[in-house]
Amino acid sequence: NSSGPQNYYNLAAEKGVSAYDQTLTSVTSVVWDVPLGKGRRFGGSMPGIADAVVGGWQFSFINDMWSGQPITLTYSPASAFGVGSGNPRPNLIGNPLAPEGQRTITNYFNAANVVIPTDRSQPFGSAGRNVARSHPFYQLDFGLHKNFRLPWEQSKLQLRGEFFNVLNKTNFFPADGNRSSASFGTINRTFAPRQIQLALKLTF
Repeated sequence: NSSGPQNYYNLAAEKGVSAYDQTLTSVTSVVWDVPLGKGRRFGGSMPGIADAVVGGWQFSFINDMWSGQPITLTYSPASAFGVGSGNPRPNLIGNPLAPEGQRTITNYFNAANVVIPTDRSQPFGSAGRNVARSHPFYQLDFGLHKNFRLPWEQSKLQLRGEFFNVLNKTNFFPADGNRSSASFGTINRTFAPRQIQLALKLTF
């Protein structure tokens, strides 16, 4: 964990999943060459003009589904606590996540269950490392490609349209896990919205 342990004399308390753990990951890719046009199953004898319109199409899909990223809960102790450059965590007295029906981008954690230590002699809380998780990630990418035959041998022109996050699904970054922050439990960033790019590719 790049931020370091909360207590260098108790490394056993750092046991937990890695900061980049993804318990479940599903990536599905589909590519379909439409079997219509010259050199394909159907319409192999169609005129060149017709082939330029309806032949040579290709569709592709990539669907990503991932578990949410782990979140380590922390707090910012007063200098009097003397914890140095460690990364102290608060105490947990229950589920750190807000109840599902109350969980929003401004209320992701149940603040009542995440308690900052007040005893200077025990500044290190009971919360484990990466004990919470952010929202899962869902994204569908779509590609539409059109191949044009050229009169030169083994040459073709391809027009590509690529749509990333084609459904424009809002995917959230992890919530702020610092209990001392005024923005604790809030989410103020999202992954990229729908993006579209066009390209022209010449193969020869």
